[in-house]
Amino acid sequence: MGNQLPAQAPLAAWQPSTWPIPPSKVDASFIETLKLIFDQSILCEIDNVVEDAHKSNGGLEHRGHVVAIALMCALDATSSYGYGRKNGNQMPPFVQNHFPSAYHPHAADLLKLYRHSLVHSWNLFEAAITPGAEPITKSGGVLSFGLLNFRDALRSAVTDFLDKLKSDPTLHTNTLKRYRDLRNSAKV
Repeated sequence: MGNQLPAQAPLAAWQPSTWPIPPSKVDASFIETLKLIFDQSILCEIDNVVEDAHKSNGGLEHRGHVVAIALMCALDATSSYGYGRKNGNQMPPFVQNHFPSAYHPHAADLLKLYRHSLVHSWNLFEAAITPGAEPITKSGGVLSFGLLNFRDALRSAVTDFLDKLKSDPTLHTNTLKRYRDLRNSAKV
């Protein structure tokens, strides 16, 4: 009785100290754990904010800015698993490899015009967002997309990433490293 280890706390997706110990190699169980973490701590949380905004305001017109910032942080976080933690520079290859094709030509602009501007300056200077599901377009030199379209594209990209993780050795190595680093840095 005196030498028993404490029981593992149930997984709380937003608390890496509760995540399972990383496996030695990527397997179906690990991918399911990542899916749960991405869904519960990122994607569903953003969906909850969107739903609350629709209930209280009828749409994202007065909450879209905060949702856009959350989406850029979500892209930064999810892309760091397969492509390393590179101060956002991992985002363009993630977009190129996992987002719907309409986003591919704009991968670098998503980093510079959206992530950097929104996260570091709280504003958009050379780009635009709309509160709906409008597709990504570039017109008159201005890149624009609807927040709901981007949210759906991000969800699709995460699904594609997890699917490719099943067989891509580079994604295996990078993802296990990121997961291990995050879990090991967590304090109980």
